[in-house]
Amino acid sequence: MRRNMSEPKHFSGECTDRIGNHLSEGPHVFHVHQEKGNAMNTRLLKLSLATLAVLMAGTAGFAAGIDQKLHDMLPEKIKTAGEIKVGTEPQTPPYDFYGEDNKTITGLERELRDEMGARLGVKFTDMPAQFASIIPGIQAGRFDIGMSAFGDFAEREKIVDIVNYMLEGTSIIVLEGNPKNIHKLKDACGLNAGAVQGSIPLELLDKQKGLCPADKPLNVMQFPSNDQIKIALQSGRVDLSMDTTGVAAYSLQHQPEGNKKIELIPGAQYAVGYQAVLVSKESNQLRDALAATLQSMIDDGSYGKIFDKWGLGENKLDKITINDAARFADYLKLD
Repeated sequence: MRRNMSEPKHFSGECTDRIGNHLSEGPHVFHVHQEKGNAMNTRLLKLSLATLAVLMAGTAGFAAGIDQKLHDMLPEKIKTAGEIKVGTEPQTPPYDFYGEDNKTITGLERELRDEMGARLGVKFTDMPAQFASIIPGIQAGRFDIGMSAFGDFAEREKIVDIVNYMLEGTSIIVLEGNPKNIHKLKDACGLNAGAVQGSIPLELLDKQKGLCPADKPLNVMQFPSNDQIKIALQSGRVDLSMDTTGVAAYSLQHQPEGNKKIELIPGAQYAVGYQAVLVSKESNQLRDALAATLQSMIDDGSYGKIFDKWGLGENKLDKITINDAARFADYLKLD
């Protein structure tokens, strides 16, 4: 398996124990019986000392960033594998998106994972997937966690555990200039709307659909990704869409030249609540380890620095919570 050289390497327990035992016994355990004039033994001695130096440097570098208490909270399966598999859709800037090379995933959530990985002593391996496939992937064991601008709500808590790490909301998106004069969700009646499959925006639009009069029906269309919805907006196939406010605001600030522009409707925010990490109901140890790690990042200020860097300081929490959707029980409230 390839490894990012900027991240600490993960040694198996057997390997670290073996190295630790040698180091604790001191240099006197390394006896070299060199026969006079034996050039081969001389070369072996140099090689052994060089190898030891590499091992000592690697071990020291790895241990420097690890919180052993947090590492010990991880399930044995994760410790042995040395990685946490992450289901994510890298089309949700500023949270998870591809960098300029169109290969490397970057963003606020990616930086949170990097910091968690340094403390836990494991690598977070991103596995790109369509949004709607991530929860089934967690249930099937393909992903250890889901982290892709997920919200926390009661229905979702029935199938996965949810570690809440920030606040977010959902906003309306339209073509620049707002040609359909949409200011609230109730203004969508009689129009065509788009939302990502399995998302909170889809729930909001479906709920509004049920409130529209028969002579002004709201047609709700489902798409696999936000990129496809943008194309549908620009082509006129849909009149409006909804997306996580932070995602929408960042994306609209970085629109490519030459395309029809889209904009976010100010003053109309829905489904205000938590944004979170999803974990299998069978992985209580992993859930608690992630929560404790994120809380440690809040406590020492590293969490806040990441949020401030991405312009999301207003979305920060003071305390990490688990399965706390009840705090925002009316998150689907409409106009």
